Amino acid sequence: MKNLFILIIGVIILSACNTSEDKGNESVDYAEYFYPTDSIIPFIYLFQEENNPLNEKMHRIYRLESAADTTLAVEIFNSEFRITEGFTYDVNDFSVEDHMVVDAEGLKRKAKLTSNTIFPLRNGEQSLFVSDFPSHLDSISMVYASKKSVIDDATEINVLGKNAPAIVVRDSVTVTMVNVYTKQGSSQQFAMDRVYAKGYGLVKWSLTDDSVVYELKNILSNKWWEEVAQAPSVRL
Repeated sequence: MKNLFILIIGVIILSACNTSEDKGNESVDYAEYFYPTDSIIPFIYLFQEENNPLNEKMHRIYRLESAADTTLAVEIFNSEFRITEGFTYDVNDFSVEDHMVVDAEGLKRKAKLTSNTIFPLRNGEQSLFVSDFPSHLDSISMVYASKKSVIDDATEINVLGKNAPAIVVRDSVTVTMVNVYTKQGSSQQFAMDRVYAKGYGLVKWSLTDDSVVYELKNILSNKWWEEVAQAPSVRL
């Protein structure tokens, strides 16, 4: 099983390297399509699942307070205001500095990163993110590998009643589950499209068959968060 795991990661990394070599001389910069990075006061994106509006996810986004710090934090919460995952990004290239997940016992665990690029900054570029962390199942370790590339950079999307330029990013994901004791496991693959709007960042994501579609429905203030969610600020 260990050999299977190594083979899966190796194939993913080799694929990413080959794509990078073939990208040509394109130099379109997509930095303005990532999350806004200048606010130290958190703001919250509320997403709803189109096929089941009771399924909600919230992204709490803020720049760390130090003027010399180049870190952006994005914390992900479920509809019960429980944190499920968190990222810190270097705002210079949006590489992942830290990835945190919540395990089956509700404990926050720092993931191990094999590759930390999560957003393609230029046309023809492919990002590769590989993270290893305890899953929601006891004794099971999960390896999450994500390859992203821009498949459309000449589109628009309606964001809360306003049209905005957008890019569509195809995210090819491989999830490997391994029992840490028996070393047995399995892998599955799926693809999703993520839509990033200029000046907003991620505003929509969906499986390619549209069986799951999450879309931004509101942008909420940190005051709302403190009054309604009643959750303390989380520093990663």
